[in-house]
Amino acid sequence: MKKNKRLQLEELQNNTIEPEMRILKKKTLKELIAPSGIDASNIDHLEIISNATRYARSFFVSSLPRMCTFPELFRDMYLFGDTNTSIYINPIQEAISQTSLNKVINQLETERLVAADRGNINRESVIAQKRLEAEELRDEIAAGFNKLFEASIVTTLFAYNLQTLDAYTKMLSTEMSKNLVGIKTAWAMQEEAFKSNVPLMKNTIKKVHTFDRKSMATVFPFTTSEVGHLTGIPLGFNKQTGVPILFDNFHSSLTNYNMVIFAKSGAGKSVTMKTLISRSAVLMGIESLALDAEGEYSAVAEALRRN
Repeated sequence: MKKNKRLQLEELQNNTIEPEMRILKKKTLKELIAPSGIDASNIDHLEIISNATRYARSFFVSSLPRMCTFPELFRDMYLFGDTNTSIYINPIQEAISQTSLNKVINQLETERLVAADRGNINRESVIAQKRLEAEELRDEIAAGFNKLFEASIVTTLFAYNLQTLDAYTKMLSTEMSKNLVGIKTAWAMQEEAFKSNVPLMKNTIKKVHTFDRKSMATVFPFTTSEVGHLTGIPLGFNKQTGVPILFDNFHSSLTNYNMVIFAKSGAGKSVTMKTLISRSAVLMGIESLALDAEGEYSAVAEALRRN
């Protein structure tokens, strides 16, 4: 009986050692100590394994409008729920820009001549316009007024189940199409796209687009075409949209009532301040106190007193 017990104990020990050996053969020591926690076996999404499992899907920008001079081109992407967005920007040397643009201009001219020979007036007109824009851009770069950049835009969308992730994917695609921006899922490259969207400064998918200096400024969320409030004092018109600008110092969206105006000499600081004081007094009944050392606000005070 003792012999049988010893054999059973040895057999049990062998059975417990074999799975451990199999695990050690499949995984490295680093993986055993710090497992990745991310399942990248799926083609169109990642599974982040934690206390609450999350799903992630990464995209890259596939198409852009031919002209983008309005601010916040990717505003809907930045503000869309639980997303992370990374933009890799690399300047292009002027010599390379000039060579590339000259090549594009020659190709466009060839296409225009072919369209003209075939009698396709509409296509000839479109290509002629594109060639004119390319020539203007080349001349601006040669004069130092502009510059070309290569940019890669990657975004990652997160959700707690696949159904929600699919729904968010359709919604994001619809929102971005409003600005003529096309996005595509990083098919079979989810792991690479996810790595590109973590703060490691390493672009692994390299789906690039070419921007000039004005267009490059539209990807930053620090400027907006929507200025002012729904109520307040009229200050002028937005040059980009033509919409009147109303400003309300006491609007609920502002964190406080303070305001400061910066500009170079002669830009119109005093005129702006006088406009705010006079129109706020007439339209909203707001009284203002001016510490006027040079007496330039006396005319405004007299005009308001008479009215």
